[in-house]
Amino acid sequence: MKRIIIICEGETEQAFCNRILQPHFLAKNIYIQAPLIKHSRGGIVKWSILKQQIETHLRTDSTAIVTTFIDYYGLFSKYSFPDWDLAERIPNPNLRMEALEKSMKADVSELLNFRFIPYLQLHEFEGLLFNDIGVIYTQIPYPPRI
Repeated sequence: MKRIIIICEGETEQAFCNRILQPHFLAKNIYIQAPLIKHSRGGIVKWSILKQQIETHLRTDSTAIVTTFIDYYGLFSKYSFPDWDLAERIPNPNLRMEALEKSMKADVSELLNFRFIPYLQLHEFEGLLFNDIGVIYTQIPYPPRI
């Protein structure tokens, strides 16, 4: 059975992975494991600590794919994510996420990073859960203006 490890920022992200993603992927013979970020039991930590957790998972299971599920909302320069200052200068938020994710991947060991797929959630995940989707459709034009 294949395994995807999704390192979650908090309990809401973890519950989503366990309750929603897990049943879907189990039907495809893929096991989802959703640990919280270590050393914080949920919440953002410095990149060096998160990177260590990512690399530990990648070394422990040579077949697992590792990803992250972290809100961009809570990230600040004090967490020392790779190329943070460069990414913060990118005005388009989607391109900023791509730049940060690319730098995260590049900073993980070359021997392991081919199985690491970083993901930063642009908007607070909880904010997406507790909304009226009908209002969002009326307020955001399609296709989105970027």
